[in-house]
Amino acid sequence: MRGLARPKPSVRLDHVLPRDKDYAQARRRIEAAVAEPGLSPDDIVRTFLEESANVLGTSSSCWHATDPASGALVDGKEAGGAPGSLEESLIYEYRHPDVNRFADLATAREKVASIATATGDRPSSSARFREMIEPTGTADELRAVFSDTYGMWMSLVVFTQRRMTEADLRFVSEVLPAATSAMRQAAAVTVTPLAEPVASALPDDGPAPSVLLLDAADRIVSADAVARKRLALLPGPGGDQAPGVMSFLAARARWDRDGGPATARMRALDGRWFEIDVSVLDDAGSGNVAAVMQPAASERVLDSVLRALGLSAREREVAALLAQGRPTKSIAATLQLSPWTVQDHVKAVYAKTGVSRADLGALAVPRALAG
Repeated sequence: MRGLARPKPSVRLDHVLPRDKDYAQARRRIEAAVAEPGLSPDDIVRTFLEESANVLGTSSSCWHATDPASGALVDGKEAGGAPGSLEESLIYEYRHPDVNRFADLATAREKVASIATATGDRPSSSARFREMIEPTGTADELRAVFSDTYGMWMSLVVFTQRRMTEADLRFVSEVLPAATSAMRQAAAVTVTPLAEPVASALPDDGPAPSVLLLDAADRIVSADAVARKRLALLPGPGGDQAPGVMSFLAARARWDRDGGPATARMRALDGRWFEIDVSVLDDAGSGNVAAVMQPAASERVLDSVLRALGLSAREREVAALLAQGRPTKSIAATLQLSPWTVQDHVKAVYAKTGVSRADLGALAVPRALAG
């Protein structure tokens, strides 16, 4: 992959807006590039950023992998030195909510928005823009959520050198479906039976929960022995600073006014699935939280795998019962469906997963990640 392309001088200096053919050419390049096999979700994001940089006038960006089921942020990367810090951005996401929150975009009809368009071309009315973004000389912030009927796969923030227009948002909206499909398919590659299975539990790491205590700055105050081992399996800064996923969940636990659960499931660096729950301790004013990390239950792992393989919500329900060994009549009674409807779903499950009833449960066995 090449590095993130910088906008051409003409875009930066005189702010000449892209023409329809510029958008069309960029869209064709992106759709062709993301269709190439073997790309990771990060590759897909970088491809989008590279091919859209001149059109959007990109100056920097950051993106976050998400738990497809809950939409919780689980990992983050950036390019070009994005404005602000993780701590600042989480404040505007949860403590002092601002426009275009990821949680709102995830449920909105349109998955793309910019501060300029959301504020009627008055970006300074946004505290996030006024206090964190504008001081860096950045003109606007565009956000996009890569989600489909199977889950939410990635969130993206693009900082630009000019204010975004409705044409810019339409361009991004038009390329999102292809990029989102490619991300889901990239996730599916690592969960199919063709991927190498890994040990379900290491000799010194059983199924029991492990616990960490974090202070208000998300520094690790204390942790049990198993938690220390598991921390090495999560992407993050290391040392006494909590991994990004725990900072994301801690912010939600402390400040989310909607009261959403501060829970996420994610794949660790060795391919195993873990579930992480963060909750505020009794001394809530101190900002201290407890983070519980444990291997995800097989049915939860199976749900994540089936989402990546493109199974609908109803097909996932049928597949989960099939994996338990339930016969068709029992599944029909449980889901209040006719046996013929269940049979149709069963056929779809086998077609999409490529496995038989006997092997369906094996999809929940952790698979090694490439590289």
